[in-house]
Amino acid sequence: MSTRRSLLAATALAAIGAGGAMAQGAADPAQLVAVMERYAAALRSGNVDALVGLYTDTGVFMRENMPAAVGREALRAAYKEVFAALKVDLSFSIQETEVMGDMAWLRSTSKGRVKVLSSGAETVNSFDELVVFRRDQAGWKIRSYMYGSNQPGPQPSK
Repeated sequence: MSTRRSLLAATALAAIGAGGAMAQGAADPAQLVAVMERYAAALRSGNVDALVGLYTDTGVFMRENMPAAVGREALRAAYKEVFAALKVDLSFSIQETEVMGDMAWLRSTSKGRVKVLSSGAETVNSFDELVVFRRDQAGWKIRSYMYGSNQPGPQPSK
């Protein structure tokens, strides 16, 4: 066995001994990216329940020019409000991730089309996101999600 493989095997065994599935692993950043892929798919389809399911029970959604939505019922109401006003089709590009035990964060940018349903106006928008995650027995969940436009001028917000 190569030295690198031996080191990886020893690290994996130590992680299992130190807490099994709750120990940090090399796959964690990929799992965070997978959560963001599910987030983007739920945004595109307007699936409120899927979005809320990605959050912890005390998850927080922070939108521009709006109060923070805290907890599952507030998240559900906030996303219903978003989809009543907008059709969103964004692609996320992960810029960086960091995992520390059962907490993690990622910074991303997103770009895509946003349609204001009341007027039919459609624009190309881009945003910066900061997402904090917490890991439990079910895996990684969004603890706090904050975004802001990275384009000058007024943007559709909800």
